Amino acid sequence: MSANHQKTVLHLIDTTGPGGAETVFTSLLSQLQATEFRNVVVLRGEGWVADTVRSLGITPHIIDSKGSFNLGYVLALRKLVASFSVDLIHAHLLGSNVYGALLALACRKPMIATFHGAVDVAAGERFLRAKFTLVGWGASSIVCVSKGLQTQLGERSALPQHKLELIYNGVDPARFSGDCAGDLRGELGLGSEAKLVISIGNIRPAKGYEYLVDAAISLAETEPDTHFVVVGHQKPVLFGKLQERVSAAPRRPNIHWLGFRQDVSELLRQADVFLLPSVSEGFSISTVEALMAGVPVIATRSGGPEEIITDGETGYLIPARSPQAMVTALEKLDGGERSAEIIKKGQLRAHEQFSLSSMLERYMTLYNKLIKD
Repeated sequence: MSANHQKTVLHLIDTTGPGGAETVFTSLLSQLQATEFRNVVVLRGEGWVADTVRSLGITPHIIDSKGSFNLGYVLALRKLVASFSVDLIHAHLLGSNVYGALLALACRKPMIATFHGAVDVAAGERFLRAKFTLVGWGASSIVCVSKGLQTQLGERSALPQHKLELIYNGVDPARFSGDCAGDLRGELGLGSEAKLVISIGNIRPAKGYEYLVDAAISLAETEPDTHFVVVGHQKPVLFGKLQERVSAAPRRPNIHWLGFRQDVSELLRQADVFLLPSVSEGFSISTVEALMAGVPVIATRSGGPEEIITDGETGYLIPARSPQAMVTALEKLDGGERSAEIIKKGQLRAHEQFSLSSMLERYMTLYNKLIKD
């Protein structure tokens, strides 16, 4: 590599967002823009990710990757690798990891495959064994965002163990500093006495929102001032089933479905409690965000949260699929000295282990190692 050559990374993701992996993808790009790396971004279509990438001063290349094996997509990527003198390929999520591995083999370039959660190792995925084999061949390094996911990948795939790396997702603490300008209680028509229990995450099966609904139904009579607020995209079929569950309750529970919001950091700072009801999590960005926002956390033992929360010290861990466990944990949080201590310890742990700067440092170290190799 010549002294004048700028290190160039080709970034791939096959979703248009928003979501946890997509937030990590764009957050990493935002930090890399201030480094020596040049970033070339390829997306499969327009949407939240494309808009966010443009806001960073990067013009994404939109190339459709639909299909089980889209040869035209690989050829288009190969042209970009040549025209931009790409040194490294970094892909996120299973689909892009497969195409990135193919591209790496074709162009003889180092490649990083980042896996973000259980969806990447779903047993129902077509040709899963073949896809993992291809990623194992083509990827120079395979990043897992939690120890639990790393274990799953090791047990359920043929991925080479020596290529597996752990890099926790990171959150920028600056998002939770300064004055909070939001008025969520006013927006919802609630008084100052309302207790806000916020959950962040798109409505999909892994998020376990049916158990949150059941917990809200249980509390409707005994705790009328407790209000559950759910933030995230609402997939019509599953959302419809949740609404049917609410309608069938003997007393309508206090649940507010906000849909997707851009002001998550402001919403979290107004919460009394953060609740993660998931049945499966690779790594929960929203849990880290809640810790940094100074909100007491209740999270299910669903994978990633166990690596973020120390039960009874930095938050509360409860069994998955248990509305009663949610109710019991909410009753523990009385806002007293114990809660203040948990909040303080949770914030400290989030800043020390799950900051965006820590994630950037780990990825840049890996980038430089692979490009030199």
